[in-house]
Formats: sequence, C-alpha cells, structure tokens
Amino acid sequence: MSEDLRSDGPAREVAAPGGRPADPEWLVHGDPEQVLAALDGAAGRREASAAAVYRASGHVHRDAGAQVRRQVLALDAARYGDRELARDIAEVPVGRETEGPWVVRWATGSGLDSRLRYALPAPDEVGAVATAVVEDRGLAVAGCKDGTLHWWDLTTGRDLGKAVTGHTGAVRALTTVVLDGRPLAATSGYEGTVRVWDLDEGELAGSFRVGDDEWVTLLAAQSVEGRPVVVGAGTDGVVRVWDPAALTRGDELLTIRTGTVSALATATRRGRPIALTGHSEGVVRTWDLITGQELGARSDHAEEPPAVTDGEMRLCVTLELNATTHVLATDPASECALALSADSYEVRIADLATGEEVGEPVPAGSVETAAVRVLHGRPAALVGYAGRMPVQVWDLSTLRHLCLPLVGHEATVRGVATAVVKGRCLAVTGGDDGSVRVWDLDGERGTGDLPAGRARPVQKFAVAVVDGRSVVVTADPDGLRILDLDDGGQIGEPLTGQTGAVDLLSVGTVQGRPTLIMRDRAETVRMWDLATREQLHGRSTTEYASSSIQFFAAREDRFVAVTHTGRVWDLTTSAWIGLEPRQNGVRALALETLAGRDVIVTGDGSHHVHLCDLATGEPLGPPLTGHTGDVRAGAAAVLDGRVVVATGGDDATVRVWDATTGQQTGVYVFPAGVKAVAVAPDGRLVVGFGSDIAVLAHR
Repeated sequence: MSEDLRSDGPAREVAAPGGRPADPEWLVHGDPEQVLAALDGAAGRREASAAAVYRASGHVHRDAGAQVRRQVLALDAARYGDRELARDIAEVPVGRETEGPWVVRWATGSGLDSRLRYALPAPDEVGAVATAVVEDRGLAVAGCKDGTLHWWDLTTGRDLGKAVTGHTGAVRALTTVVLDGRPLAATSGYEGTVRVWDLDEGELAGSFRVGDDEWVTLLAAQSVEGRPVVVGAGTDGVVRVWDPAALTRGDELLTIRTGTVSALATATRRGRPIALTGHSEGVVRTWDLITGQELGARSDHAEEPPAVTDGEMRLCVTLELNATTHVLATDPASECALALSADSYEVRIADLATGEEVGEPVPAGSVETAAVRVLHGRPAALVGYAGRMPVQVWDLSTLRHLCLPLVGHEATVRGVATAVVKGRCLAVTGGDDGSVRVWDLDGERGTGDLPAGRARPVQKFAVAVVDGRSVVVTADPDGLRILDLDDGGQIGEPLTGQTGAVDLLSVGTVQGRPTLIMRDRAETVRMWDLATREQLHGRSTTEYASSSIQFFAAREDRFVAVTHTGRVWDLTTSAWIGLEPRQNGVRALALETLAGRDVIVTGDGSHHVHLCDLATGEPLGPPLTGHTGDVRAGAAAVLDGRVVVATGGDDATVRVWDATTGQQTGVYVFPAGVKAVAVAPDGRLVVGFGSDIAVLAHR
C-alpha cells in the first residue's frame, strides 16, 4: 500500500480486494499484489486493456507511491491508445492533491507487449537468468553485474529474496537445481568459487572451489543417477561435476579435461546424462557425466551423421563451421530433435535425428543467448540479441517466427529461460536495461488498443510549427514522419533518404522557412523544407559530421552546431560563437533564446543542470539539482511569462524548474530513461523515453 492509505479517506474503500480490474481508483490505490492477482481474471475489452496497462510498467510503479503510480498508469494507458482510461486514471485523487500538474495527451506504444506479465526491477545490468519449478511453484532467478542474486515468484511477481554473492564483480554464470523439494541456485563470478544458494531460506548453502587463478565461466544442471548435479566449465579447460547434496565435502564427483570451453549444455542420451561442450571452429564434444569418457566430437567437417537419439528423447546439440560456438542450447526435458547454435556470424539449425541442417544458415551475428522449448506443439527457440532488438521466438522446424517478437527490453538481452507453471509456458528474460521480464508465451500479443500506425520505435524527434500547425517530427528506422501534436496522427508520407539510424535531428526557422536538419550514423547530413517537403542539400564535412557535435540548433536565421563541451560552431561562417562554458565535463542539452539572451542548458557528471550565457560562458544562477542519474536532454522556454527549464535523464524522470528562482515546480516519472525533451510553442512538453514519445500538457 502507498503511504497515502495510512490515513482515513475514500481510497481505503476502493483498495479492497473486491475492486474491479477496470476501476481506475482501485488500480491507483490498490495493493499491487491483490491487483495483479485479480487481473488474471480480466474479462472484456476494458478489463483486458486495464490489465495490459497495469502490467506494462509494473517494475516502475509496483513499489512506488500512489502519485507515481497514477502518472505511470495514465501514461501507459495513452501508450495503449486507451485515452478514456488515461483520463480517468489522471483524475484519481491522491492525498490532498485532486489532480496531477501534468496530464498526458497521447503517446506512442512501440515498446508495449500485452504478453508481458511482470517487468521486475533489478539494481543493475542482468547477466544471467534461470528458472526453477517446485511442484506448482515457479521461480525466476537473476544474477546482476553488481554481484547480487535476486529471485521472484513467477506466478505473482513477488520479490522473494536477494543475496550479495560475494563474487568479484558480476555474476557471470547461473543455474538452478531442485534438491529434496528445495530450489537451489549456483552462481560463479570472476574468481575460482562456485556458490550455492538456498532460495527458500535466502542463505548461502555452501560453495565449491576451483582455484585462485582460474574461474568458472559456464554453469549447467543435470540429474545423475537420480540426484541433481551442477556442471561447470572453467578457464582451465576442465569440466567439473559437483553434488549440491554434499556441500560440506566440496569435492568434485567428476573432473573432465576438455580443453577450452566456450559453450556448455547438458542432456540425456540413451538414459545416460551427458555434457556438451562447444569449442573453437565449431567443434562440439559429448561427455558421459558418469564415466567422464568422451562419446564423440562433432563438427561440420565430420563425415558421419551427428544424429544422437534414443527412445525417450532426442539430443539437441550445436554444430559450427570455422568459428567459436558461443551459444549452445538443449532441452533435456523434451524430445527435441532440433538444435540452435550461434557463432559470431550466423545461426544454424540442425536435425540431429538425420544429421542434416534445417534450411540455410541465418545471418545473425548479434545473438547473445538462447533457450529451447516445445511451444504450442512445435520445437521452438527463444533468441536474445545484442542492442535493442526484441527477443524472437523461432519455430526450429521451419526457421520462421512461431509468434511475434517479445518487445520491451531497451538494451542487450543477456539471458533467457523458460518454465511451465500451472500449465502455462512462461519465458524469463534479462539484460543490460536492468530489468527481468516474465512473459506468457501462451498469450496473444495485441490485447488493448494500441494506436494504429505508430508502433515504430522512435530514434529522435523535434517539434516545429508548419503552416500554423504544431507538429512533432520523428525519426524511426523507416524514415522521418511528421505527426500532428494534437492527436499524433501522421501528416503526409514519410521523408526518406537517411542511411541507418538517425543520431541528430533538429528543426529551426532558416530564411523564414521551417527547416529540418538531420545527421545519420553514416555521417550524412540532409536538410528539408518542412512546408514544401523538398530536400535542400546535404553535406558530409568535418563541420557537420564531427562526432563532437551534440546537436544542431537554429540561431539568427541559420543553423549552428553545439559540441559536447558546450561550444557553439556557426555552420555558415565556420567560426566559433561566444565562449566555452566554464565548467568541466559538461554536456550541451539545449540552445534557447530567453529574454533576449542566448542561453545554453547543460548537464555535468554531478547530475546538476546549468544555464550559461552563450556570449560570456558565465552561469546564470546556481545549478539546478534533483536528478539522480546522468542528464541526457533538456529544453528551456517562456511559459506564462516565466522562464522554465525541463530536463530528463537516466533516472527516468522529467523535472521542471523555474529558471529565475531555481525552484523545482514539477516532476514526472517515466517507464524508461528519458533521452529527449522539447517544449512545444504552446507550452506542451514532448518527451522521448525508451523507444517512445509522449505529449504532456500542464493543467
């Protein structure tokens, strides 16, 4: 419950367990665990929409107060296109405040997926994930870059525990086993110790030692003669098998000298437990986990068919050619005859029953992780990628997508895992965006009313006035689009011509015309007259394409470039304007003309925001404080006769200050880091967060 419910008030009534899933007051004030439990029974379009909205950013508002929850829920309702629900949520009273100072008008929804059950917050980048199922209870387990281990209930999303692993740096590898009905997790880091954790008690159960100068880089689990074991591969070229039931002894059950291992998996062959190890040039070797004997090495150069099968299951292994196998996935719990493997160049699918590849290799050098599972009766693989690519679900027998990609992660996905809990097939993913996400793979994407035509991830945006109409110009992978600021509708056809992603985008008035300037990552600069949609010219000179340029801006009827130090370069005269701001490590965020003075809004490593006079470089008052992360974007404008500054950053907030007094006048929380902020001519706030944009109006 939020702090607001500690006092008497109408919120106590709506927070009762009998609240309806579509009741906005219950969504804002209700206990999150009770709300999430009730959402499983959502029926009808409105309740289904409310369920998708509530789950979209649960990692942000679950443990927050009612005021933050109201903001985030209203925003996500707008992202789903449910403006009625967004309005109703924004009007829910919170404490003595009847309405929030800002209300969302509309937003894009490219980062939404209604199959998401929970987005679970992690304190740092997630390096590995695993699942454990004990009877009908499932756990999601994650190891983080800060060396901590976290686990949650897969059904309710409840945080069940946290441990500081004691590893030197990040948790590098993670696996789980179930011993006598108790879920255990084994972790390794950048030292020679594997630690085993009792997830019921939340305590260290014991550890295995490798050596002072070596460490375990890969972990897997298997059952050997009826008991669960942990299998580890280290930098010393040895695969070790440990018995978690004999932690006090700490000796290996088995030691296998395999040579350098780059990928590890376990499975069963003819009823015997085996380990699969991936090596350089695509070689995959198979080892008996009882005797330690090698059962045969396989590579794409092998003449004999690499089929491995028995009456109970078919083994999934990886075959590679002239590159190191870095992804090796198996599903020992099913009769999966197909395998996915990845190196730095491509993904291959092999049918091990016939020894033949299925289809042609798929170019996909960015694969980071994969998991194999039979889904909807088809052999499937969940594949996580580097960058901001969604997790894809492949049908391994056809090399086609089994369902739409899982959209939501904002950075590289480092780990994927699956589990079946109460008959539902769930996926767990985690990565560099610091979140662990739980997906219902039996669900259908599309619940809710996603805005049509605006599902593309936004890379950059700018605001402008074209023919008296306030617009937002957005850059996405398919081109530059002009959207109506009032309703988000697209105006005309996209402007095309960029090569790759857009990294700079600005709009200004040049020679009396609304003009757009854009630079893509190929360092090609293009300009358009937004009224006529004619391309003016493009240049790829040092002045335009230098990586030191932070953004373009219009000043005195021409474009200028602002560098990362805050210096302003006139692109027409090729000369510096004014002086460099007298601060260390500044980031230029905006260039505005306020009360007749050219002002640069900057941020620095202390998370402070500074206003500097362009001509002198002198600060205009004390720094503006409040952000808890790096400041990535900012804008300044005159609203209601007062100079205001709006900034956003990695702490996923937009903060608004009165520039004259330095007083913070508002804060709005977003589901992802804020990368761009602009103030429209009519005072509305346009915010770029994650891969979406939102338009907010002050009441």
